[in-house]
Amino acid sequence: MHSPMSPPTDVPRRDRRRIRAAPTPRTIRALLVALAASLVGCEDAALEKRIVALEAEADRQAVIRLIDQYAHAIDGLDDALLERTFAPDAVATYKGLNYPMDVRLEGFPAIRDWLRAQLSDGSRPIPWHYMGTHLVDVVGDRATLRTYQHNRTLAGVGLYTVEARRTPAGWRIARLHLDQGILDPKMLEEVNTPEHQERIRR
Repeated sequence: MHSPMSPPTDVPRRDRRRIRAAPTPRTIRALLVALAASLVGCEDAALEKRIVALEAEADRQAVIRLIDQYAHAIDGLDDALLERTFAPDAVATYKGLNYPMDVRLEGFPAIRDWLRAQLSDGSRPIPWHYMGTHLVDVVGDRATLRTYQHNRTLAGVGLYTVEARRTPAGWRIARLHLDQGILDPKMLEEVNTPEHQERIRR
């Protein structure tokens, strides 16, 4: 009697060695490429090139999703989503061009606490941030993302620069930097009045 993990005894000795040798991920990938190539009738090299391009685009979309998660998390008061966006040892810096802001935050707890204090009184979600015009470069397990941000409520505009890294749990933000400006200082003054803050809370 043999265990589920050992080859059957009625298998010839030379074949038992093959059963014991588990295929590596690289071997599995090569076999899949060869199989797919035979099914679609193209050369292995051409199919491999397509697969590489698809994997690169999947990484690009995963990195873009990070900045979308970030916006939804900070506006939606979703700490769990925010934690799935940042690496535990992430560093974030926020700079105001014509808006007084200059802060460096180290570690996810510091980033989360500062964002909560700055963006909401914690009573309810408020959709403030709109992200777009993404430019992504992926090299192996590292990526750089630049994206424009519009903060409608404050008439604010900014440029986020993000360094992301691939982790066992997926892509995460390792470094985040914001350069932000205010298009209409008068609107900022109005937003900071007690009357306006009270209207937001309702």
